[in-house]
Amino acid sequence: MKWYAALLLVVAIAVHVVFLVSLVHPSHFLNPLFPEGVHNIGDGPGADFFAFYQAGRYVLDGEDIYQRPMDDHDRAVPYAYFYRYLPFVATTIGVALTQLDPWPAYWLWVVLTELVLIGAIVATKRMVTDLDLFACLASMWLLFSPYYIEQYMGQLNIIMAALIFTMALAYARGEMRSFNIWWILSVLLKHLTILYVPILVRMRRYRPIVLALFAVFITTVPYLAMRSSGVGNFTHDNFDLSLYPYAGNFGALALLMVLKMRLFPEASQIVAYVGPIKLSITRGLVLLTMLVPVVVSLWVTFRRKPFDFLESLGLWTMVYFFVFREVWEYHYVLLIPLFVLFYARTRARVLWVMYGLLAAPTFFVLYDVAGDNPEVSWTTFQHILNHATKVIPLVWLFVWVAAGYLRRHSKKMETVPDTGLAVTL
Repeated sequence: MKWYAALLLVVAIAVHVVFLVSLVHPSHFLNPLFPEGVHNIGDGPGADFFAFYQAGRYVLDGEDIYQRPMDDHDRAVPYAYFYRYLPFVATTIGVALTQLDPWPAYWLWVVLTELVLIGAIVATKRMVTDLDLFACLASMWLLFSPYYIEQYMGQLNIIMAALIFTMALAYARGEMRSFNIWWILSVLLKHLTILYVPILVRMRRYRPIVLALFAVFITTVPYLAMRSSGVGNFTHDNFDLSLYPYAGNFGALALLMVLKMRLFPEASQIVAYVGPIKLSITRGLVLLTMLVPVVVSLWVTFRRKPFDFLESLGLWTMVYFFVFREVWEYHYVLLIPLFVLFYARTRARVLWVMYGLLAAPTFFVLYDVAGDNPEVSWTTFQHILNHATKVIPLVWLFVWVAAGYLRRHSKKMETVPDTGLAVTL
């Protein structure tokens, strides 16, 4: 291993250790770098994790998993955000976690997610034959700062990232049965990977689509039929169209709403009606923000020849950040496997620039004041800077892939006798 690769890996390990130290230290000294670390419903870590835990307790008690734990004085956890996922997670992971008390369960979850990260790094090592390349790819897993707030909140996006990575490797090895299983599991855990349906249609793999829909149906519809009181909360939490740019919301729609609210507040005025549908400039821009990435991804998936699985996987993963109204900083963990796979295949140095912008914390610590309401106290520039810090490199990466640069750099790598990969990506 060359000295610079070894140095990068040592630095990455050291930074990751700092993440872990801050996580276990009572002061959580890295929290001021992240909106969710400061403006949080709880007085400590695990606010999202406790939502899973409390949902599991509700399952055991025969109560509605979609009720608001913050309003439940008999809740088992010290604090918690509301549960918004499919019943599958509550009835499996949630119930399993309740075998321990809340705090031991949270720290067990931290250990388990760390093991998932280590497992992804081990899988990365098996993917490559070149030690220098492995050092670079392992560093990408270790340096990504949103991973810290992912563990602090007790989320499961690193599990989803590992599943995405595993799916890509299964496809590269021709292990399509494994690919189907991992994809169906990912849909049940966090339904955002339903966005991969166009990829499966392009590959004419209809059976896993049917199986996934059936699995979602049998694990969701009967529960909601028996607990109809939770349908309203589930629908609102996942499909409500109201948009509000919270400080920790780093999706493209959040940036759009910041621009509208701060620069063009009159854009929401109704300008026309199409039957019962109200039209405004804001709604038109929201629709455009959502449709453009979807249309581009559809074109690349179905029209560009030959079909490139990794290209489509990257685009449809990024579509999530454009079409969902709430994209928290820890969701960007989902991009780690893309950077690992893209760089392994191309060695394009520009990917490190994009990665660095997304891996680094935002400028949040420079202008936020604990206890203040950012939506009120921040200036227009601070609002735009806060949201654009993540969205701009995201758009750059999306355009880079959609414009075919992944293919162009891949062709350059075809002239290299030993690409350093054990599989063809």
